[in-house]
Amino acid sequence: MHAESGAGSTRRPKLSLEVARQIVQTMSDAGMGPGDRYLPEAEAMRRHGVGRGTYREALRFLEHQGLIVMRPGPNGGPEIVQPGWPNLASTIALLLQFAGAPLRSVLDARVVIEPGMAELAARNATEEELALMADDLDAIERALGSYRAFATAYEAYWQHLAESSHNELFAFLSPALRAIVNSAGFVPDEPYRSEVLARLRTVHAAVVARDPARAREVMRALEEEFGRRLRQGYPRQIAQVMTWSDVRHPGDPG
Repeated sequence: MHAESGAGSTRRPKLSLEVARQIVQTMSDAGMGPGDRYLPEAEAMRRHGVGRGTYREALRFLEHQGLIVMRPGPNGGPEIVQPGWPNLASTIALLLQFAGAPLRSVLDARVVIEPGMAELAARNATEEELALMADDLDAIERALGSYRAFATAYEAYWQHLAESSHNELFAFLSPALRAIVNSAGFVPDEPYRSEVLARLRTVHAAVVARDPARAREVMRALEEEFGRRLRQGYPRQIAQVMTWSDVRHPGDPG
């Protein structure tokens, strides 16, 4: 047997993963951001003290995580990009599938998480963000007769609400959890779309009023009603184990 198969070796990180961590730290230390290119391959290999195979494996790991894209050509190489909520949704869905977790677990989590997001929005949203969300709600109202247009405006509202909390985790987590639920293919009819709009306007009014307790309360009521409808109307889908392949992944068409 090879030495690396021993029990002690399992506590050591894989070399390519350690190099990936070094690359991220180097990017951070150098103040690199989206659009910047990492070091040329030969220079990066010298800096990290590894061969081409290990270095490229580290890059593949970072590409999968959504931190870089590989640009072809003589001046190509790893270009830094901004990871987004689809990366988080993909990871959460994969973990839930292997944990045997049903879609119901995501609904239960939203009932706990999103009232807190609304509370923070009531505390932190700027006037510009409040105006943007008001425009989103008007767009939702104009789109009530078309599910496709409704869904576009609806998702825009939720993204802006999450961002207005001024909590970076909510800005990733809320749309990620929403995408996981949407992967089950629920399509609300027009009467329920109208009811959802009325509830969202109630949430917005509490946020505009800078009333965190009220924002939390009405958001919880919205999420509980949404969960109740799905449990009654789609009991089989709600009880099914999460499927990673059904969730939007980074690189999928929008």
